[in-house]
Amino acid sequence: MRGTARKTIAAALVLGGAACIPSRSQPTAAPAPTAASEWPRAFGQAAADARESRLPAADRVLTDFAARFPGSPEASEVPYWRALLKLDPANPAASHEALLILDAYLADTTPRQHRTEAATLRRLQSALEARTAALAAIPPAPVVKPEDRAKDDEIQRLRDDLAKANAELARIKRRLARPK
Repeated sequence: MRGTARKTIAAALVLGGAACIPSRSQPTAAPAPTAASEWPRAFGQAAADARESRLPAADRVLTDFAARFPGSPEASEVPYWRALLKLDPANPAASHEALLILDAYLADTTPRQHRTEAATLRRLQSALEARTAALAAIPPAPVVKPEDRAKDDEIQRLRDDLAKANAELARIKRRLARPK
């Protein structure tokens, strides 16, 4: 009986231990991405693209994010960041587009995290455009090149020589025209 009791206890331990082994469970579904969870990655990618002067790529990352999570607080700030990228001097053709984006951002009456900054950027860009237009209206000052200066000096010297020759010729004509 002793051998049978040991076998029974061993069998119970084996079966009891097998119950403790985790069974293959169904894989749990990953939680659906949210704007709050995806924003740090998207913003980080856009910032990295901007640092590398890949401004169209950075703009595309932000635009895609806003399209994936419309209505989220993070997506409502995307226009501000897009306008900021378009105001980069390395992106001069997009400055007018930046003003349009800032106007739309400021026109929305819902609370915005960067409203003050956007208004300031809007005024700064408007002032820069006005000054640029005023400077463009000023005719450029003629640039005097050293070779042009030498030509001008030579022409003046020749005019002076011609004037002296004409004066001498006039003096000779007067002398010949006097009766003797």
